[in-house]
Amino acid sequence: MKAIIQNEDGGQLSVSEIPVPKPGKGEVLVKMIASPINPSDLAFLRGGYGPEKTFPVVPGFEGSGIVVASGGGILPKLRLGKTVACAATPKKQGCWAEYMVTSAASCVPLPPEVSAEQGSMMFVNPMTALAFFDIHHSFSKEKGKKIGIINTAAASTLGQMIIKLANREKIPLISVIRREEQIETLKNAGAEFVLNSEAPDFDETLKILAAKLDAMLVFDAVGGKLSGRLLNAVPSGSRMYIYGRLSAEECSFNPSGFISQEKQVKGFLLNHWLKNAGLLKKLQTINTVKKLLKNDFSSSVHRKFSPEEISEAIDDYKNNMSKGKVIIRF
Repeated sequence: MKAIIQNEDGGQLSVSEIPVPKPGKGEVLVKMIASPINPSDLAFLRGGYGPEKTFPVVPGFEGSGIVVASGGGILPKLRLGKTVACAATPKKQGCWAEYMVTSAASCVPLPPEVSAEQGSMMFVNPMTALAFFDIHHSFSKEKGKKIGIINTAAASTLGQMIIKLANREKIPLISVIRREEQIETLKNAGAEFVLNSEAPDFDETLKILAAKLDAMLVFDAVGGKLSGRLLNAVPSGSRMYIYGRLSAEECSFNPSGFISQEKQVKGFLLNHWLKNAGLLKKLQTINTVKKLLKNDFSSSVHRKFSPEEISEAIDDYKNNMSKGKVIIRF
């Protein structure tokens, strides 16, 4: 089969012919149709993000396709012949190939009204958005009040999903972007508070607004120096989750935030959240995503590429994240 391959962290991608994998018990073989590029994929390619990998590796965290073979078991047999949204299984090869083996539990049959392209984007962004609001509800309960949220890389598809959910639940949200032209885009998407991290008054403005809105929960996709600036700006007792590495810089923090102001920094990985949430929460999350996939969780597609155009596809996505998703078609 044709597969996109990376041979080392940060290494160039290439297209190679490799054997079609065989599913084991509880697993299925999916003939891939589409797979998006997400910020998490870029972080994975850079290295130090997601599950440990053995090179050469096939990247890609999510996609869609048709289940064409079962490795045995009740659920794999039930998935046979179905068009599914699918997620890569940790320590297995990813979605950027003509075929992928994954667990049957990581495949969700798509409703007839949902296209394979929309289905390919069902896992990473929608489930992350719902996970963030689950974390918000728990943290608000802990604090005894409805707290506000700060989210970075807010012009991304995930960022715009978070805006819709925050508006639906009437939760104060500060959306952080880094290009002035993105402000109007997010205002049109329903965002009330949008700040440009490149503006000279960003740090002071964020500090004042975070205090006013009780914005004590930060979801940061960028990392680097921005993480430290965000932590400096939020009120005492705030908590930050770093869930991406769009910046190549190392994070640095003022120790006083941890010592005297009791601020916390944690990491977030969707696979870990789903595992810790348990089966019932996972099923509830999947059902919610399926209901919202045609409206709040619908993702616009900016461009489509073939596997042979993967380098161009990644460059296009890096430069145009706010314009919609970039899809690899197989």
